[in-house]
Amino acid sequence: MPDSTRRNFLIATGAGAAAVGVAGALPGSADAGSTKAATLPDGAEPLIAHVADPRTGSLSLLVGEREVTVHDPDLVARLARAAGKREG
Repeated sequence: MPDSTRRNFLIATGAGAAAVGVAGALPGSADAGSTKAATLPDGAEPLIAHVADPRTGSLSLLVGEREVTVHDPDLVARLARAAGKREG
């Protein structure tokens, strides 16, 4: 039986949603009022963005086996606004 971990579960179920959420909050997205297509770096992998406390302006990016911490208060604010939007 495969070894189940919280991280594997999050990667399997949330990578697509997280990538869409992050892409929507980045400059060049439709919400930013630009029609220019976003350019991904070569070899871009699925990732999960985790913001433990939006007030700090820091987020963790889980990419494969790596964790990268980024301090970008503007990006965190855009993600928080995107998370607060409700379709309806």
